[in-house]
Amino acid sequence: MIDIHSHIVFDVDDGPDTLEESLLLIGESYKQGVRKIVSTSHRRKGMFETPEEKIFDNFSKVKEEAEKLYPGLELYFGGELYYTQELLEKLENALVPRMNRTRFALIEFSMTTPWKEIHTALSNVLMLGITPVIAHIERYNALEFNKKRVQELIDMGCYTQINSLHVLKPKLFGDKYKAFKKRAQYFLDEDMVHCVASDMHNLDKRPPYMEQAYKYIYKNYGRKRAQDLFKNNQQALLDNQYI
Repeated sequence: MIDIHSHIVFDVDDGPDTLEESLLLIGESYKQGVRKIVSTSHRRKGMFETPEEKIFDNFSKVKEEAEKLYPGLELYFGGELYYTQELLEKLENALVPRMNRTRFALIEFSMTTPWKEIHTALSNVLMLGITPVIAHIERYNALEFNKKRVQELIDMGCYTQINSLHVLKPKLFGDKYKAFKKRAQYFLDEDMVHCVASDMHNLDKRPPYMEQAYKYIYKNYGRKRAQDLFKNNQQALLDNQYI
């Protein structure tokens, strides 16, 4: 499997605190069958403003140690980019990373960003010649159970990603992710998802869940869909090819 949304670099955002924690988190993902991981540390003004030099230096340390520890593992550099006008300028001037130096960039919004703002933002990114991969579409209230809006974003040229945890069946009681899971299920049923990714941050509250999600998709949607959502589409993105 290939994971295009992860927080595996220590001491740069709300992911791991130490190199050891980074390696343990990656080890769990590896155990679940993931062999390629794109590191997408947060970039968000006013919340996650670690200098790019530090993010890349820490990523390089994680990459060197992880690829020694886990045979066949490959780590790639990227970012989860929270949309602002300033981000647009940084993208235009190559001051923040796209996914593995491709034309693709993982773009996120707040849960409450209005539809018109999402639409305008993604149009602006596309006008730069950059194709947005919209992070965890199930989290945005403006897209909730709205096939027309998501299809419009796809028709514009965007790709969509949902989180592996939200693929899983909701628990009967006390599941704080139930709403996201219902939305993710809707987008899967409507065939509006291009990639499933972990958005993993740590081993206790936000682990990978990739193996469980893959098995769920395989069982409910078939082998080809599972391969596309967990491997084939992601490989196309890493190769700078359209899906």
